[in-house]
Amino acid sequence: MLKAHIAWEGLAQNVIEWRRQMHRHPELSHTEYWTTQFLYKTLSSFPNIDVLTPAPTGVIGILKGNLPGKTIAFRADIDALPVLEKNETTYSSEYAGVMHACGHDAHSAMLLGVASILSEYQDQLKGNIIFIFQRGEEMSPGGAKELVESGVLDQVDMFFGLHLLPALESGVIQIKKGIATANRDTFNIKISGKGGHSSMPHLSIDPTVAAADVVMALQTIVAREIDPRDSAVISVCSLLSGDGTTARLPDEATLCGTTRTFTADVRAHIKEAMERVCTYTSKSHRCTADVKFDEWDYSAIINDPDLCDLAAQAAKDYLGDAFFCFTESPMSVGEDFSEYQAIAPVCFAWLGVAQPSTENPPLHNACFAPDEAAFIHGVKYSIALAEMLVM
Repeated sequence: MLKAHIAWEGLAQNVIEWRRQMHRHPELSHTEYWTTQFLYKTLSSFPNIDVLTPAPTGVIGILKGNLPGKTIAFRADIDALPVLEKNETTYSSEYAGVMHACGHDAHSAMLLGVASILSEYQDQLKGNIIFIFQRGEEMSPGGAKELVESGVLDQVDMFFGLHLLPALESGVIQIKKGIATANRDTFNIKISGKGGHSSMPHLSIDPTVAAADVVMALQTIVAREIDPRDSAVISVCSLLSGDGTTARLPDEATLCGTTRTFTADVRAHIKEAMERVCTYTSKSHRCTADVKFDEWDYSAIINDPDLCDLAAQAAKDYLGDAFFCFTESPMSVGEDFSEYQAIAPVCFAWLGVAQPSTENPPLHNACFAPDEAAFIHGVKYSIALAEMLVM
């Protein structure tokens, strides 16, 4: 096994340093120019890897084996979030209002670590390995869709993804067979009324009151229209109304957010019900509602059971039984990793990064702070998969 020949301590330090450099320079979806240059330069410094830039941002590395075999792909995402970081560290974000609050910096750093090792073993490869550093996962349409449509990945036989999870014990790899994540649908609702002076509300049609009622009414859909044995989420994440003045009722209010579902039937029912509830709740306030869903959004990841079993064995071989677990519960997050299912079977796993004896804020939180000691486990897991499948 390769693990006996790898200097893990030095590799772990490299991965942490790469992650910290990217953490200092977070960039929003589809604008990851510094990150792309950093990844291109670092990936190019490893032997035997051909480096491509198939989109304005994002990088793909190709390691071609000397012997025939399958082509496997590992995917990391590279974009950050519009979040003002609250952590005070030597590597905190240098860009105000932008933060790697979802761990994409760590995903990329871990994949660099994997590439740095496997590039030294080209002569033992029975097949090919593709390292995907994908742009724009956080913003629909995500970067995976364009990569799939470009044809650059058509030769891949299987895809693997790994994501940090702060609620899971540090260093543990967790996998859900079958449905692993939710369908995500992004919505925007405009409620229109008639503005006027706040001292004479009877001469206006107040969209703010209607919007507040809509927010509450939407929650009845899951509670009263969805089978309790199914799962669904409707989250209104923003309500914008007025311009900050205190004496004028606005003409319109806007709600936006996402839904999360796990089946096609529930997904369709939620959309129909939301349009109905928004229309008639607004009408009861003499307002009108215009409900729009993004034309395209993220579908659920369906993990291939056979790949999951291979991944479990790989994790146990390199990490030990205590650092792997299957789960029966899918995550309600949306992930554009699901797009790669159009090409080949996929396996999407979670890496626990819970800091011992701390609060461990969730993903997308301004205080998100993963346990860096867990990153080397993510690297070992991916190297184990490569050794099992193409070496």
